[in-house]
Amino acid sequence: MKKVQKFVWDLVDWILFIDIIATVILVFANVIGRYCFNHSLAIVDEAARILFVWMVYIGSVVAMKEMTHIRVDILLMFLPKLARKIVDIVANLLVDCILLLTVQTTMNLVMENLTYPMPLTRIPYGVVQGIIPLSMLLMLIINLFHLVDLFKKQPEEKEGGKTA
Repeated sequence: MKKVQKFVWDLVDWILFIDIIATVILVFANVIGRYCFNHSLAIVDEAARILFVWMVYIGSVVAMKEMTHIRVDILLMFLPKLARKIVDIVANLLVDCILLLTVQTTMNLVMENLTYPMPLTRIPYGVVQGIIPLSMLLMLIINLFHLVDLFKKQPEEKEGGKTA
């Protein structure tokens, strides 16, 4: 199971890396074309927009995996460890519900927009928006793993330490 997880996370990291590089190259080439040759390609702007949308959602998956999303936890610091654990579990369950609802809602959006192509690239809007339910599903899986870890963790453990 660990090998599969490592493969998936390596794949996500590589997709994000390639997405960033492609976006930089496309935008840089368009800037050079605009300022050196007085000509820019509109299709490059649309392609860069698509890549940027995918980059944002893939980046949110990576942030969820690394637990680096912004979180307001000042009140948690004043709670006893057991109460903090209970609040963390309830918060993760609420996040799971929101992610599940988002997957369901955006799947309908994606299916509806598969027939509408973008003006220049002719890529269907549904393909561009397909990253939304996919990323939400990946974040749901990640959050479920975090929830399992919360149940395994003893309340007396230090907050910053990782378990083996």
